[in-house]
Amino acid sequence: MSNINETLKRINELAAKKKSGQELTPEELAEKKELYEIYLGFIRGQITSTLDRVQFVDPETGAITEPKRALRDLALEGYRTKRVGPNPNK
Repeated sequence: MSNINETLKRINELAAKKKSGQELTPEELAEKKELYEIYLGFIRGQITSTLDRVQFVDPETGAITEPKRALRDLALEGYRTKRVGPNPNK
């Protein structure tokens, strides 16, 4: 497929065929899987591109942190503070 619109059009054609009660052939099932991978890759690329332009600013110091570093630090912080069981503060 040459662009995402054509990919989506074909995904929708296959979905309509399945929804109408027709069985997809093994070739169509393989095509559907490949089309979904293309589509998901496109979406992942858009999200990555958007997140790469986000700036994280510390409200107290005004320091700007790179998006990838900020996300990594947030993930590590969440991992360290993850609670098991009910919240004792409730």
